[in-house]
Amino acid sequence: MIRLRRSSEYLIPTKDRKELYDIIITAYRLTEVEVWGHEYERISFVDYNKLIEKGEIIIAYWHNQVGGGIHYYEREPGVFVFSLLGSDFDLAGKGIGRALVEEVEIAAKENGARAIQLEILRPKGIEVPFKIRIKNWYERMGYKFTHSEDFAKVHPIKSRKLVNPSNFDYYWKDLG
Repeated sequence: MIRLRRSSEYLIPTKDRKELYDIIITAYRLTEVEVWGHEYERISFVDYNKLIEKGEIIIAYWHNQVGGGIHYYEREPGVFVFSLLGSDFDLAGKGIGRALVEEVEIAAKENGARAIQLEILRPKGIEVPFKIRIKNWYERMGYKFTHSEDFAKVHPIKSRKLVNPSNFDYYWKDLG
């Protein structure tokens, strides 16, 4: 059973924050080795807590166990984005990721959004099975590819840490 809680409405206990953070860090370390190399820390615990305090995190519980989370916010009027999606790999196939994305869509609609945009960071010229799987997963949920952009142009300073040149692939979903 999946239970979702928005940090804007629920004070996430410190223990759960740490468990969720560890899930997110592990997910990105395992799925972005070709982009950032080994031992990559996607976000610091301090900065992750700031997102929680801003009310921009949704946490998923699977039978009262922290199962995953997602960060979402309004990028521009009427357009929300999400990032830092991660779920416990031991709970794969339980629907946690899908439930988190669907909750973002609900929250975005409640806040007057007309669409959601997302980005997949993908190394250039390297086929990464996880990146293909996640792209297909988003497309099955109705997200449409719009364009790619060189990550170095979007984030020139951060791009210096890349182990391989990479692109952001952008996807869009109208919320109708």
